[in-house]
Amino acid sequence: MTQIYLAGPFFSTEQIKRLKKVAVKLQQNPTVENYFSPMMDTNHAGLEEGTKKWQALVYQEDMAGLTTADVVVAIYDYIPGYTDPGTMFEIGYATAKKIPVVLYHEGPEPLNLMISQGLTTYVTEAKQLATLNFTNLPKIAYQGDVF
Repeated sequence: MTQIYLAGPFFSTEQIKRLKKVAVKLQQNPTVENYFSPMMDTNHAGLEEGTKKWQALVYQEDMAGLTTADVVVAIYDYIPGYTDPGTMFEIGYATAKKIPVVLYHEGPEPLNLMISQGLTTYVTEAKQLATLNFTNLPKIAYQGDVF
């Protein structure tokens, strides 16, 4: 069974909806033991958002989730005004630590070259995440344009 780190932006209603949709599909997957989501699994201490203590706590919690993950599932979402450098950091960290990255990408926009080369498995439909074998993750390359 696999521990997942679910990375993705949650700055807009659409992004939150997408993140929740992916979380539901991961819950349905029999090869997923558990997942950690920064949106849902940080700041249980209830610290005031934006404070130095909150920043330190969220960073520590996110890094703990990343370091214990077997796989990172990252939502690639480059909507102008709502980009998420945190997700790109998480993908980069996973790649550097040799943690496989499953990239979920709904949009028509091309991928960044570094992201396209660092991912392990590329999926375009949330339903794929419900049946993907995370225990024996297939290599599925991105085939589109890059920037």
